[in-house]
Amino acid sequence: MKTKKHAQWMRTAALLSALILTVTLTACKKEAAQPPKTPEPAPTEQTTPPGQTTPPGQTTPPGQPGQTTTPGQTGQSGEAAKPPEEAPIKIGQLQYTELERTTVATSAKTAGVPTYYLPERGASDDKIDQMGTSAKLLTLKYYKMTIMESPEEIKPSGKVESKQEVKLRNGTGQWVTADGQKTLHLKLDKTYIALSSDKLSQADLQTVAESLATLK
Repeated sequence: MKTKKHAQWMRTAALLSALILTVTLTACKKEAAQPPKTPEPAPTEQTTPPGQTTPPGQTTPPGQPGQTTTPGQTGQSGEAAKPPEEAPIKIGQLQYTELERTTVATSAKTAGVPTYYLPERGASDDKIDQMGTSAKLLTLKYYKMTIMESPEEIKPSGKVESKQEVKLRNGTGQWVTADGQKTLHLKLDKTYIALSSDKLSQADLQTVAESLATLK
């Protein structure tokens, strides 16, 4: 009796083992038949193309470039800064040191200008910066104007564009425009004089010309 039950139990165990093996093989075949899953790509950050900027706190939408600010432009409420204005030039009395007087006298003699003049009035802070001499020509370069003196007529170096006569307290002068540069010409006694400046106005330069005097 025990032998018969034992044989039945053995057959049952064998069937269960066969069933388990069949299920396992089937599951393995299904997994092998399915293609491997591809991992989804991680989201990438959007970048701004070179030369374009994105305002702080905002991101650039795909397909749209960032906004840039043109150099020299300010915000809607801002205004471009204006350069400081130069202080107006004041005309006052000019002072000469003894050394300057001696040097001018020596330069005039070297240039062959027997009678020379110096302005007594000019820009309040103006002084002689350089002196130049050539054949019968004395050049006095101040910081704000240039004066040339000669016993011969001083002719414009460029193409003359216009001439305009002007009455001065010490004679008659003439404004000559050559290559865009205005020069005031006049003659005192036997000396021809030409004054020019890119700092002083025409009226101020005429005041300078009227104050020309020989050294005492």
